[in-house]
Amino acid sequence: MSDSIQQAGDVKIEEISITANGKKYDIRNLVLETSIYEDIFSNVMTGYIVVRDSASFITQLPIAGIEQVTVKFRTPQFTNGVLQKQFYVNGVEERILDNTQQIYSISLISLEALTDNITRISKKFSGKTHEIIKAVFDKYLKDKKELQILEEHLSSTSVVSPYWSPLKLINWIVTRSYKNAPNVVFFESSKNFYLTSIEHLIRQGVANPYDTFTYSATAATEEALNVSVQFRRILNISPSTFFDVFQAQDFGYYASNLITHDITLKQYYENIHNQFEYHNKVLNLHDTGKTQTFPQKMPRKPDMFRRVRTKQYGMFEETKDPLFEKWAAQRNSLMYEASQFHLMIEVPGRTDIEVGKVVVLNIPKSTERDLNQATGRDLTDQYLSGNYLVTAIRHSIATNKHTMYMEVMKDSYQKELP
Repeated sequence: MSDSIQQAGDVKIEEISITANGKKYDIRNLVLETSIYEDIFSNVMTGYIVVRDSASFITQLPIAGIEQVTVKFRTPQFTNGVLQKQFYVNGVEERILDNTQQIYSISLISLEALTDNITRISKKFSGKTHEIIKAVFDKYLKDKKELQILEEHLSSTSVVSPYWSPLKLINWIVTRSYKNAPNVVFFESSKNFYLTSIEHLIRQGVANPYDTFTYSATAATEEALNVSVQFRRILNISPSTFFDVFQAQDFGYYASNLITHDITLKQYYENIHNQFEYHNKVLNLHDTGKTQTFPQKMPRKPDMFRRVRTKQYGMFEETKDPLFEKWAAQRNSLMYEASQFHLMIEVPGRTDIEVGKVVVLNIPKSTERDLNQATGRDLTDQYLSGNYLVTAIRHSIATNKHTMYMEVMKDSYQKELP
């Protein structure tokens, strides 16, 4: 394919290769489909390739699970946007055989994931949480990608890893990490590994959104000829559940009671968390203020969700107060919120995007009027439209077409609930 864009979703497949026994094989002509997954709630990237094999390639190598697959894609004319990644072969699935060929799916996983699975740590770590995570990543996991720490933490901890894997240790520390909002995540994107809070991603993204996408049932003729407009058109929106009141109440999202039992001081405290009020203290996708996704009169009581945490500190050298009251209940509500209010949108693929970006969605109200003629706020769904955080992307590349299935999240409305 020439290095020019004819239609949104055009892609240059620069490499799909498999390395086995010290030799690299170009398998671009064998691959029917490639899917690559990135997710802010997943530590590593995964994927799969679907292969049509008429030369028994799978048995001639043979593929046994220690091979590496390299993929490299690029949107034409995008000089800085390349999706390039090395994976380990994690398995062969859905193998179909007939007399002339076989079709099978090769599942892929990041190199760091395999390293994590065979590594155990028995060591003490103390200090700022972001510094410990950086030290663990650099010593036990680092391969080709760097860890980007987007904000330094106020939180500290002291822990002896009881033969945990590096990622299990990192995830344990992440749950206790905070600067302002305790919704810290550790993930791999198509560009780097990141340690950041969701609040920080929102702060960066709202100030400079990646792009604006618009949904309409049909495309006008002039729009169909405009590649720039094609890239910003939502092809499909999948159904999603925006809220479940009973589940949220049972999970302690609306309100909760954290009881801390302090062995050192021989005292206990009750810490009441009210998410409606806490919402105003954390930066969200539509700034702070009365943009909550649930009404203030929502039935809730802190004792509906009670959690007891025992503190033991100061008895031994470097043992620190875990300060559960600063993060435990708050993180519980914030992470629940981040996992619930989702849409799945299908858009033409681009290789310059990664998870963690903020996008703006324009979604019209359901109306009998011609949506292509609708303009103005009166025809825009003020609750569905607005800023969203991209939490996951599935890059699907088939027949030289790149499609992205993006999972996007909102934690607030641009319009106050009545």
